[in-house]
Amino acid sequence: MVHGIGFRDDVPLVKYWSKIPKKLKKEGAIVYLAHQDAFNSHIENALQIKERVNQILEETGAKKMNIIAHSKGGLESRYMISKLGMSDKIASLTTLASPHRGSALADTIFAFLERKDLTEKALKIIRKYARLIGDKEPNIYSAGTDLTMQYMPHFNQSAPNIPTVYYQSYGGLVTENYPAWHIRIQQELMAKAEGDNDCIVSKSSYKWGNFKGVVQSNDKFGVSHFDIVGMRMVSQVSSFDANYFIIGIVKDLKGRGY
Repeated sequence: MVHGIGFRDDVPLVKYWSKIPKKLKKEGAIVYLAHQDAFNSHIENALQIKERVNQILEETGAKKMNIIAHSKGGLESRYMISKLGMSDKIASLTTLASPHRGSALADTIFAFLERKDLTEKALKIIRKYARLIGDKEPNIYSAGTDLTMQYMPHFNQSAPNIPTVYYQSYGGLVTENYPAWHIRIQQELMAKAEGDNDCIVSKSSYKWGNFKGVVQSNDKFGVSHFDIVGMRMVSQVSSFDANYFIIGIVKDLKGRGY
């Protein structure tokens, strides 16, 4: 399981994937976390994930593995598979709300910071946070600009899908009724630029490979970028069962022979 930007999967007490790994193991799955940086470039994090994959395969004796990746982690995994000679070791890549065509939110944030001459100050603050949670050499600027709509066309051209690997994707949508004000504001900003979105990534951006559809919740609020992986600590309102959802993904992959 490969996490996204902003937080690590090995921080004590606060779990990026919530109870999902524990629930998967209870169902009989063998689960490992990627442990890559929270703030670094696609290339650097892909190198870290490659090292982790090789370590896991050596430890387990398995020939291949399935990757489930959230947000920016999906792009890093794609780069690793396509550019770092790892396609023969990955059976499938499932991306959850990954910005395969970039996110207008990233473009908007960088444009605002540059216009207000706040870029260096913001990067300095985030760099301190990144080191606090465990990144040794964070590259905040690349971590952010790698997600822009301006950058991603180049990335997609240089890191195409590999035919021997099965690619599939899922994503959520947030409605204008979402109770958490910060989620609602982000959704409104994104909607003006890209249409339907999960407050961070648009529907048109997270579609990749075999798009399995928009995931649904039992309430009228929708599924945010955070809800899809069980991060209720961010929104604290969704009724979406991320444990059940991801267990279903794994069972489906097994049924397909991966």
